[in-house]
Amino acid sequence: MNFKVTSVFTKNQNALNDGFRYIVNSGGSRSSKTYSIVQLFAILLLSKKKYKISCFRNLRIDCIDTVGEDFKDVIMGCEILQSKFVHNVKNATWKCKATGSMIYFQGTEKIHKALGQKNHIIFLNEISSFSQDVFDQLDQRTRDAVFIDYNPSKKFWIESYRTNKMAKFMHSTYKDNPFLTEGQIAKLEAYNPFEVGSTEVIDSILCYNGNPVSEKNIPPPNILNIRNATKNKYKYEVYCLGLGSEKENRIYSDWKTCTEEGYYELPYTSYFGGDFGVSAPTAIVEMKYDGDRTFYIHQRLYKPSSLMGIPLAEYILSVMSPEITSADWMIWDSAKLSLVNDLKRGGVTAIPAVKGSGSVAKNISNVQSINIVFTDTSLDLEEEYFEYSYKLDRYGLTTDDVDPSCADHLMNATEYGISYLFGYLNISFK
Repeated sequence: MNFKVTSVFTKNQNALNDGFRYIVNSGGSRSSKTYSIVQLFAILLLSKKKYKISCFRNLRIDCIDTVGEDFKDVIMGCEILQSKFVHNVKNATWKCKATGSMIYFQGTEKIHKALGQKNHIIFLNEISSFSQDVFDQLDQRTRDAVFIDYNPSKKFWIESYRTNKMAKFMHSTYKDNPFLTEGQIAKLEAYNPFEVGSTEVIDSILCYNGNPVSEKNIPPPNILNIRNATKNKYKYEVYCLGLGSEKENRIYSDWKTCTEEGYYELPYTSYFGGDFGVSAPTAIVEMKYDGDRTFYIHQRLYKPSSLMGIPLAEYILSVMSPEITSADWMIWDSAKLSLVNDLKRGGVTAIPAVKGSGSVAKNISNVQSINIVFTDTSLDLEEEYFEYSYKLDRYGLTTDDVDPSCADHLMNATEYGISYLFGYLNISFK
């Protein structure tokens, strides 16, 4: 068997042999992260009896069309392997005939099916689309190792694993893949808005003359890419260099963090904002206003009501900790007025949010006009904050509409609460 492998393959193989449980690949596009991982899986299936590997993306069809196609390419690209594996197209599985080992390609949209399975290894492709709860559920049903890959386009919960002794983080870019064509390389390098060779990466930060690139420290421009209208700083940093970078079309930015302990020491009144969810998360935030220009936010709930087992009002008043009482004000999505009334009948002081023509833009504008500090334990809120964006049009330009593909449950809860308090507390700025 004669694989063409990159250094990324070798690093993943070594990490597995060294006993790491969490093998995390981050970096740019075309670095061979995914392809190298499934190459390693082919070898494992050949060498281990009755071994089970499952690959996941947020949607099953996406997993089959991306990770599954890469695995298929590995098998079909090697004549020896073609005779050793059987492909069940309907079930999206491959079976090694000699060992009985299997690889599955699945989605998390029907996660209850996946949770009934036990695996030796799982692979979570583009993990930035997974919630930590889904990760935890899959992780605890996996015996040997969890492989992960993602393009670091935002900060999210997996970064907390960098301090885990069982985790191995590896970074790669297209320069780690010697098998790319000139056209593939040219496509990535066309994003570079700066003169070639003028910048360098220092401690995962794009720098010019030894300091981070900023409005006051701008490298010389890439004349060719500007002339061709291909330059894009966000895409260059994320897809070419494999760095974390803020999306240009993000709705909110410059939020700060505080500790949860520090939040609860603040001597301000607590108010609450809520967004209903049945299969999607029901979200609740607690907020405090300092009387000047800053709201402090703490995530209190992020759970589908279908999983609570009791009515939402009862869950809020009897399960949540620290305690929420019937005297606490909670502002909820008024588009679901019947659910607001259910909360009232259950003893919650539920208040319909201010809605109407232009209310979405107004709510966003209210939040953009103030300072936001959120607790460092509000992990789902932090993930939504980094992802929450305006929709792009077909030319890649930012519109005034919120991207409907973004998770926005905690963002909406925050907007409902703050916008209501703008009126109730008579907040205005000159």
